[in-house]
Amino acid sequence: MFPCLWEILSTQTMWSCLIVAAAALVQATVGFAAAMFGLPLLMWVGNDFVESQVLLVTAMFPQNLFNLWKLRHKIDLREVALPVAIRTAAMPIGIAGLALVMTWPQGTIQQLVGALILLALGVQTLVGTQWRSARHPVWMGVVFGGSGVLQGLSGMSAPPMVLWVHAQRYTHDRARAFLFAIYCSNFVPQILLLWWKFGNSVFHSMAVALLTLPGVLLSATLGLWLGSRLGERWMRPAVFALLLWIGISSLLQPWLHGVVLPWLR
Repeated sequence: MFPCLWEILSTQTMWSCLIVAAAALVQATVGFAAAMFGLPLLMWVGNDFVESQVLLVTAMFPQNLFNLWKLRHKIDLREVALPVAIRTAAMPIGIAGLALVMTWPQGTIQQLVGALILLALGVQTLVGTQWRSARHPVWMGVVFGGSGVLQGLSGMSAPPMVLWVHAQRYTHDRARAFLFAIYCSNFVPQILLLWWKFGNSVFHSMAVALLTLPGVLLSATLGLWLGSRLGERWMRPAVFALLLWIGISSLLQPWLHGVVLPWLR
C-alpha cells in the first residue's frame, strides 16, 4: 500500500517536509497551531486538502508523543479521558463534512481554510477571559464536540480547546501537556476514518510524512525550549501575527494566485 521512495521524492515533497517541520516548531512552542500554520502552506505547494491533513496528522503524532513525554509530570491523564471520548465521538461528523468539501473547487477550499484560520484567531482573542463554568458538562460537550468536528473537517481543532484550557488557569506547560495528550489520543481514529472514506491514497501521504520525522523531532526539541523560556508573552503575539497573514492570504488566494509566495510553486 505504501509507495516506493522514488515515487514520492519531488520538489513538492521537499517543500512539504520543510513546512511540516516548521509547523512542528510552532506547535511545540505554543501548544497548538500546527494545522493552522501548515495546512494552507501545504495546499499552496500543491497538496490537496486531505493530503495536507494526513501529512500533518502523521508527522505531528510522534512529535506530540515526544512533547507529552517531556511534559509528562505536568498532566494527569485521567482528566483528559472525557474530553477524548467526546472528541472521538464527534470526529465522524467532521469526516463526512470533509468528503463534501472535497467536491468543491481548490480555490474555494483554500478560502474555507482561510476563513477557519481567521475564525480560530478570533476565538483565541478570548483567551484570558474569566470562565468559571468551563468545567460544566454542557460546555465540555460543546468545546470538545466542536473540536472533534473541526478535527475531522480540517485538522484545525485546537482553538476551542485552548480557550477551555486557559479558562482552567493551567500553567503554560500544563496547558501544552493537556493539548498534546488530546492530540495523541485521536491519531488512530482519525487515520482509520480517513482511510475508510478516502481509500489507500491516505497511505501515500503517510509515507511522505515519514520523511519529515527527523526535522519534526528536531523542531519539537527547539520549540519546547523556546516555549518554556520565552513563554506566551513573546511567542503568542508573533504566532498570532503570522497566522493572521496566512489566513488573510488563503482567504484572498483566488485573487492573489501567483502573488502570494509564488516561489513555493
